Amino acid sequence: MGRAGSTGVADEAYDALPTPVFHVHNERLLYANPAALEMLEADASDDVVGRSIFDFVHPIDRVRIVTRLKRLENKARRYFGIEMLIRTCHGELRGVTVSAVAASPPAQGIIVVAMDVTRHRMKTYLRETERNIVRLFENTTDIYYRIDAEGKLLMASPAVERILGYRADELLGQDSSLFYADPNDRNALIEVLMRDKAIADYEVRLRGKQGQLVDVSVSSHALFDEEGNYIAVEGVIRDLTERKQLERRLRVLATADELTGIRNRRVFFEHAASALQRARRHRRPMVLMILDIDWFKRINDRFGHLGGDRALRAFAQTAGLELRDIDLFGRLGGEEFGVVLEDCPLGEARAVGERIRARVASLSLDMGEGVSLLMTVSIGATLSGQADARIEALLERADRALYLAKQSGRNRVQWDIPGPQPAGM
Repeated sequence: MGRAGSTGVADEAYDALPTPVFHVHNERLLYANPAALEMLEADASDDVVGRSIFDFVHPIDRVRIVTRLKRLENKARRYFGIEMLIRTCHGELRGVTVSAVAASPPAQGIIVVAMDVTRHRMKTYLRETERNIVRLFENTTDIYYRIDAEGKLLMASPAVERILGYRADELLGQDSSLFYADPNDRNALIEVLMRDKAIADYEVRLRGKQGQLVDVSVSSHALFDEEGNYIAVEGVIRDLTERKQLERRLRVLATADELTGIRNRRVFFEHAASALQRARRHRRPMVLMILDIDWFKRINDRFGHLGGDRALRAFAQTAGLELRDIDLFGRLGGEEFGVVLEDCPLGEARAVGERIRARVASLSLDMGEGVSLLMTVSIGATLSGQADARIEALLERADRALYLAKQSGRNRVQWDIPGPQPAGM
């Protein structure tokens, strides 16, 4: 490596030491003994001597070391056991512990003795990393898992108990097919994993210990041995239950009336328009009814809006009892509701309207404090004809019939039927 520089101190004595020694003045390296050059992986002393020590000190330690250098040179203090990171001439990162004292006159600057503690620092780092990994494994809200090539569970984090109801220890060695609500989902997931070697946010439904269904997303990757043989899969399972519930809630809100749970106005008329087109295409009858609760303002005035909401819910439940699953029922707004009966002859439709009217009239809704609410409904109804190209035509006739029902004393079904109907109507 050659001479390590000349400092005016006992170079020969330092040269013989097995411990790295540096002489530093004004942040410049004036001398480095052979052990110091070896620690810095220097090919020659010129690679080190004359350079700033901060060419080697890691940036995270620079501010701290600058402060201590100034104190040493100005006040002749001593420092022992200062830990820092350095970077060698070849770019390797090492941990060192240094002790420093002011140089004895006539020499200026400080003498630094260093000790390479990289192995010790790495052991400490690995222990800390292991502790962090264990803490993360035990406290993560997701399930970390590993499954061998035979499908047996090798490892599962404690979160499995919160999400699926199983303790982690009772699952070890169990076949992973135990968790899938549909075994075909497991086969499909494995097929994708074998093809792509990894999957991300793969949504599937698992079955918990109590039989409950749990929506999850799976992100995992396949593990292979040195010969390329598949040996295991490991990854993370994230509980999507809350997100899925929210998505379902949003879908309901987008299509259903929030108060009564039946279709909202937009969806009702979209489906009614489609029903009309089917009726025209197949030359089958379709009935549109508009139902309006009588004297509803009086109900709100007497029982308040909460009482009015109870009445609306009770009305929707009661009227719905007289409808088939295939019938269309929706809230059009306020106390007004709509019904569409597809493939329903006029005689049968008349009977449905009368049954709805009678069932509502017989309803007695307990409003508390010994008070019961009685309701009636007026219904305007019409039948589709081949000339009806748009649902608005039926809506206009049903509205007209509803007006006549109200004018005729309420609590009745009024029909507005267009001209002669095609055969089968």
